[in-house]
Amino acid sequence: MKKAVIINLSPRKVGTSMMLANHCREFLLSRDYLVKITHLYPNLKDLSPVHAAINEAESIIMIGPCYINTYPADTVYLLEELEKNQNNLHGQCLYAVIQGGMPYVHTHESGLKMLELFARENGLRYKGGFVIGMGAMLNGQSLSKLLNGKRAEKMFGRFLENVAKQENSPAALYHEAQLKMPGLVYRLMAKIMNRKIEKERREKQGDQKKSPYDNPGLD
Repeated sequence: MKKAVIINLSPRKVGTSMMLANHCREFLLSRDYLVKITHLYPNLKDLSPVHAAINEAESIIMIGPCYINTYPADTVYLLEELEKNQNNLHGQCLYAVIQGGMPYVHTHESGLKMLELFARENGLRYKGGFVIGMGAMLNGQSLSKLLNGKRAEKMFGRFLENVAKQENSPAALYHEAQLKMPGLVYRLMAKIMNRKIEKERREKQGDQKKSPYDNPGLD
């Protein structure tokens, strides 16, 4: 029986990333996998549970939010620690899922590229990733709640089929799942999002004790 580990890279215990992790877990269980979900943030001070889960798995699926064009910064710390303890890396398949607030894929793809480069440098077999736009709007609800929900569910299902078969998953799947809108709408959404971020930054300016990861709106 094949073994897989799903790593939740989000600082939230619940939310869209965790919803996707559970969905992935249920899918792989139906394909006769042994599946374990582990979380990055509760283990930051002691990553040994994450290392152990990775060492036991044949497939690694990393799932997390997109903050500023990539995964949360502590994901880089995890990768650095894994590189120091390469005994846990022995040619496993690596898949990546990233979800963020904007509907288009290009702002998310650098996160996938980071994991691809990490895999290449550390003897893992990077098999592809999946981008889910507007994931933050779901706040843990199913993909069906997206405007492009049916297409997103269909393409994500195909991605999971590739994961189960340990096959390469092409970028064409998440490009096909992308919500198609006129460029003017994208520009308007970007302006609204930038204003919202700037407003929150000004409100938090001077409050050095509060972490941006404490915002319950982050996924």
